Amino acid sequence: MDIMHNRYAAKFERGQYRKTDSDVIQRYLFLDIDGVLNTMRYSNYLIDHDEDDTDEDGALFDPEAVANLDTIIKNVPGVKIIISSTWRFKGWDWMNRLWEKRQLPGKIYSFTPGLEFTRFVDIIHQKYSESVYPYGTRGLEVGEWLRLNASRNSTLYKYAIIDDEDDFPSFYQEHVVLTDPMLGITKEVVIKVIKALL
Repeated sequence: MDIMHNRYAAKFERGQYRKTDSDVIQRYLFLDIDGVLNTMRYSNYLIDHDEDDTDEDGALFDPEAVANLDTIIKNVPGVKIIISSTWRFKGWDWMNRLWEKRQLPGKIYSFTPGLEFTRFVDIIHQKYSESVYPYGTRGLEVGEWLRLNASRNSTLYKYAIIDDEDDFPSFYQEHVVLTDPMLGITKEVVIKVIKALL
C-alpha cells in the first residue's frame, strides 16, 4: 500500500515535482465518531443537568471536541475527511444532512468501505475459512480505502486516523491518534494530528 506512496515521496525529495507542496500532497483524516466527537463527559454533563444526551439522529456531540476538530480543519490545508465510524452505515445523504444540521466543520469527502468478513485458504488442503469482524477491521478498512483511492493517484499523501479504539495493525501506529472516549478530541489530539498531516 505504501510502496507507491514511497516511490512518489522519493521523486518529490529529489525535486522531480515542480508543483507546490499543497498541490502535490493530499491529506486525509480518517474520523471515528463515538468516543471522538460524542464523549462520555458531555453525555454525563447533559444527564446531570436533566437534559437529553441524544436527539432523533443519535448521540449529541461534545462542543469542545467539535471545536477541536474545527482547529484541525482550519490548520491543515485541503484536508479531506473520510468517515470510518459505523455511523457511515446510515448512508451518504443521512451523514451529510447530519453534518450540515449540526454545523460540523469541513465537509465529508468519503467513507471507508465496510469489511464484512475475511476469507482464508488452507494452502495444503485447499479449504476456505472465513473470519467475521477479525481484529484490525478498522485498519483493514482504512487500508482498502487508501489502496482504492490514494495509492492509485500519482500524488503524495499523508493521513491521520482519529479513533478511540486501537483496532489497527502495528504498521498503522504512526498514523493513529487515539482519544480517551471520556474526552474525545482534545488539544493534545489536535497537536498530534496536525503534526502528522503537515
